[in-house]
This record gives sequence, C-alpha cells and structure tokens, in this order.
Amino acid sequence: MGTGNLMIVQGGGSTAVFNASLSSAIAEAVCQKKIGRVYGARFGVKGLIRDEIVELGQMTTAQLHLLRNSPGALLGSSRFKPDMNELDRMVTNLRRLDVRYMIFIGGNGTMRGAELASRHFGQAGFGVQIVGVPKTVDNDIAATDRCPGYASAARYVAQSTRDLGMDIRSLPQPVTILEVIGRSIGWLAAASTLAKDSDVDAPHLVHLPEMPFHPEEFLTRLEAIVTKQGWAVAVVSEGIRNPDGSLVYELNDPIHLDPLNRPMTGGVGQFLADMVGASLKIRCRSEKPGLLARVSMAHISPRDQEDAELVGREGVRALMSGETDKMVALRPLKDPGPTGCELVPLSAIAGVERTVTQEWLTNGPLAVGPEFQNYLRPLVGELYRYSPAPPPAIPRIGAF
Repeated sequence: MGTGNLMIVQGGGSTAVFNASLSSAIAEAVCQKKIGRVYGARFGVKGLIRDEIVELGQMTTAQLHLLRNSPGALLGSSRFKPDMNELDRMVTNLRRLDVRYMIFIGGNGTMRGAELASRHFGQAGFGVQIVGVPKTVDNDIAATDRCPGYASAARYVAQSTRDLGMDIRSLPQPVTILEVIGRSIGWLAAASTLAKDSDVDAPHLVHLPEMPFHPEEFLTRLEAIVTKQGWAVAVVSEGIRNPDGSLVYELNDPIHLDPLNRPMTGGVGQFLADMVGASLKIRCRSEKPGLLARVSMAHISPRDQEDAELVGREGVRALMSGETDKMVALRPLKDPGPTGCELVPLSAIAGVERTVTQEWLTNGPLAVGPEFQNYLRPLVGELYRYSPAPPPAIPRIGAF
C-alpha cells in the first residue's frame, strides 16, 4: 500500500497507561515516510461515524511526553457497536480523509470492533490496513502474555490491600470487604494476594468470578479468622457468581445499564457486608475504590508503561511492514524474542475472554497459588514494605 494517512482510535475503559500507547504510536507514525497525516477519532468509533476527527501529528515532543504520563484517554473513548449504516458512514469519512492505515487501541470489545470494521471495509472495497493494540486493566485479552493497563491497576489493588490491612489491625475492626472491579474476570482481585507476607496479613479471603461463591463457606472461613486474630480483610471481584452462574449481586434497573446493555455489577461488597452483619452478628464495612484502581498514576508500574509504549510503537511498524488484521501481543518476560512482542490474527482473539489460568486457581482461601504471584510480581514491581506486627507482650510478674 502506498502513502496515506493514519487514523488512531481509543476504545473501552481507560487505564493509567492508555495514553502511553497513543503517545508512542504518534511519535512512531510521524517518523514514517509512508504516513502523511496522523488523525485521531474523538470518543472511539463514534468519532469515525460523526466525522469528529482531530489531527495529532502536530504535537510537540513536550506534549507527547505529557501525554505519555497522563491517565485516561486523550481522544475520548466509548463502548459502541455500529450498525451497517454507521459502518458505511465510517467508510465515507475515512475515504475522504485518505486513511490507509488504522490503529485500534483497546480491549476485547475494541478488538472485536476492529475485526468487524475490517470485514465490512473489505466488502465495501475500501482498502485499509488495520492493527490492534491491546489495553485493559482486566487482563482478559487472549494470546498476549499480559495487557497494558493491568499491571498498574494490579499494583494499586495489591498496595491498597496491604495499606488497608495496616489500618484495620491498628484499631481492630472485625471485618472489611474490599470490592475490586472485574465484571467477569478475577485477574485484578487476585492481585491483592501480593500484599500478603504472613498468615496474619491481609487479604485473608479472596473470591474471583472464575470460581463459584458459596455463602456458607465464606461465612465459616471468615468467622474462624476473626475468632483467631480479631479482624479480617476479604477481597472480592464485583462480578463473583453463585454456583448456578448468576451474579451474587447486580443492579437490574435500566438506568444503570451500560452502553452494551449489561447490568451494573458494583455493590457486592456492601451486599456481603450486610450478610456478614446479619449472619455473624459482627460489625462489617465495605470499601470500594472502583475506577480509581484503573487510573492511579501514583501506582503506575514502570514495566506496564514500557509495555504500553512498546505495543503502540510496534503497531505502527507492523502497518509499515504490510501487516493487517493483526494485534500486537506481548511475549512472556522470560521469552521476549527479538522485540518483546508478536503479531496474532484478530480473528483468533475477537470474542475470546481469557480467565485466570486454571492451573493457578486453588480451593484455598486466597483462590490463587504461588504460580500466579510468580507471574505477576515482576510486572507489578516492589510494593511498600511495612513493620511487622509488634512482638509479644512482656510477661506480667507478680500482682499489681
């Protein structure tokens, strides 16, 4: 394909390193002779449909550096599935702008959208190369060792769990439940286990959507921990499920449906806190950092930011090599290959949701074993370490 313009689209939920991929892609694109102008679509594919386009190639080095270190999505993002008429409008607008290359940065939904767009563009006789760049705090995209955005959010969850444990043990509060985002995947909640150095440390219980939630078992384990040490911290994914597959808690009010008509899952922490209070007759509160976990620059993982820049840069280079209908996948740290990444077909990952690796799951109170921590620790980096519990009290001698 000859000289043409590049269009970049951001889709899905934001992360702390979403813009690092965007910044890297822009910086690489302006150096390529086959790329004329670098465009960005405002608020994902909606911008392509509405012809809401901005130019990105004029950004200075200082502006790109600032962008690299900004959370959220500079272009704006969306969760939106276009119909046939809207896809046709996209073709019309992209043709007018002489777009020959496209980068879709996003998660599972965005990769499905990229594949859908590519098929429709081909049927319409519109020749454009498309490459996907992965991004999601859920870490649920298939065929990549990890997803940019996950390690930073995982660092937030792990450090927050450790910090919460230090607070709760200081003025013993019987039970606190920390609810972590994760509609159907438990990668983030599982990250809380990095906080635990000894049996007394938080977390004491972890529950993921990958394993059925049994209320009786939860309450029994919790009561035993509180009886033993006086306090406990349980970490739960917002999307944990009952044995029959139904969500433990969800809001079915139409007002709370997301753009894809999915029910809001947040709130399970308070639901379980009420259950603990009613069943065990002990005080229980819930904490819910929610979206803060996915955009905290204070907890950013250096490895995560490097990964985000790598996939953005390699996405543009793949286009320049003539590749299309592929996604840039990160290779394992122990086997990085020449570039640290590889290309996989969009058709192999679109619609596939990667759950926590089955071999890493356990029936124990923390849901995952050491293999999971060995995978995650080098991605997250070092957490702040704190003083252990105080030594035993001095034995009392005689009567006072």
